[in-house]
Amino acid sequence: LSAITDAIWKDVESGNSLAAAFALAERRRVVAEEKATLLNKANRERSAGAMRNAQNDYFSPDEVRAMSSTEVRKNYQKIMRSMQNWH
Repeated sequence: LSAITDAIWKDVESGNSLAAAFALAERRRVVAEEKATLLNKANRERSAGAMRNAQNDYFSPDEVRAMSSTEVRKNYQKIMRSMQNWH
């Protein structure tokens, strides 16, 4: 019963059988999922890509925390400049 949403009950109240209302809700969910997949694909194709591969002149505090000690040593000057902008 927990899988039966308010939208399904409204369809039942409109005269549809419970099975038909449930099938209609499932179809709506599948269509919405397919639409989201297509939109995500289109967004990936338009995207410039991840910024990790770009040469950063600024590092956020989270990025610095995620760095290994070798990465910190390699980027020390940029980290120091970045820290001036942290609040």
